[in-house]
Amino acid sequence: MEKIEYKKQLGQNFIFDINLLKFIVESSGVGKEDKVIEIGAGAGTLSSQLAEKAKEVISFEIDKSLKDRLDNVASKYSNIKFVFEDFMKVNLHDYIQKNEKIRVVANIPYYITTPIIFKLIEFSQNIITMSFMVQKEVAERFCASMGNKLYGITSVILQSIAEVKYVRTIKKECFTPIPKVDSALIRLDLNLNKFDILNWNYFVKFVHNSFSMRRKTLVNNLVKSYNITRDEITSILHSLNLNEMVRPEGISVENFIKLSNIFYKKYLN
Repeated sequence: MEKIEYKKQLGQNFIFDINLLKFIVESSGVGKEDKVIEIGAGAGTLSSQLAEKAKEVISFEIDKSLKDRLDNVASKYSNIKFVFEDFMKVNLHDYIQKNEKIRVVANIPYYITTPIIFKLIEFSQNIITMSFMVQKEVAERFCASMGNKLYGITSVILQSIAEVKYVRTIKKECFTPIPKVDSALIRLDLNLNKFDILNWNYFVKFVHNSFSMRRKTLVNNLVKSYNITRDEITSILHSLNLNEMVRPEGISVENFIKLSNIFYKKYLN
C-alpha cells in the first residue's frame, strides 16, 4: 500500500489505533441492523471497523488520491461503499430513503464541522445518532450549558433537538499527523420531540438574532432584530420570570424555544 501524503488544506488527521477505533464504533451505538453514513473516510481504518458492526456503510471522502487505498478496504467488505465527493455538495436524498433510519459517524476538521452538522440536521427525521470527533474546544461548545462562556448559537440549536454527550477526550498524539490541539468524541442522540418548536427555521433565526451581539443584553439584540418595543420584550421576559438585563448566554434552551414560539405567534416576520 502506498504511503499516505497528508493534505494540510483538508485538515487530514487519521486514527490508526485499533482499540480507539473500536471504542469509537462501540460508543456510537452502531449495530448489525444499522445503516451508517461516514464522513471523511481517510485511510479507511474507522470505515473497516464500522463495516464489521453495521449492516451497511456509505463513506464519503473528498480526497481522490486515497481511492486505491479505500478500494482495497472495500474489496474486503461487501457492505461498504466509498463515495469520492465533497460531502457538502452531495445530495443526501440520493443515499437516504424517505423513512430510512441511519447513524452518522465522522472525523471532521474544525473548519467544516458546523456546516456539516447543519446539513445533517436537514435529515434529522432519518438520523438516530451522530458521533463526531472534533476539536476539544468545539466539543465543549456544543455541550456547553447556560451561563458557560462557550454557550452560544450552536449549543442552543443542537441541544434543542438532541441529547449532546461529551464521550471522551482524544489526545492529539492519537492522530497521524499529530494536530496542534486535543480532540474529543461527542455523540448526539436526536430527539425531535424534545421540545415543542413551532417553526424550526424561525427558531434558528431567532437564536442567531439573540446572540447577534454577545456583550449586549437579550433585549437590545431583539430590539435591533425585530419591529418590537423594548417594553414589549421586557413584558415577555417577565412572563417567563426572566430579568430584562439578562444576556443571551443566561437563557436556557427551553426558554429560547418559549421565546421563539411567542415571537413566532405574535411578531412573525
